[in-house]
Amino acid sequence: MTKVIVRAEVKSVDQWKEGFVSHAELFRDQKITVIHYGVGEGNSVVACFETSDLDAFMDVMNSPSSIDAMSNDGIVEGSVEIFVADMSFEP
Repeated sequence: MTKVIVRAEVKSVDQWKEGFVSHAELFRDQKITVIHYGVGEGNSVVACFETSDLDAFMDVMNSPSSIDAMSNDGIVEGSVEIFVADMSFEP
């Protein structure tokens, strides 16, 4: 399972929370099995996606459907950062 971490700024945390959970079909297309997500300071949000297919994840992430979904969720254009967690450490 590959973990992908996405951070973004949103216009409204409440709008993002409501919209984010409405995208189950897109998440299934990305081969996501679980999502951990939360809110940081200000209007910063983060999600950690576990996917069985990184290529499918990225294809859908860059699709017009995802771009529309992010816009509807109030994500600030240009604020999305994507990190593939390809290393681990067990202290």
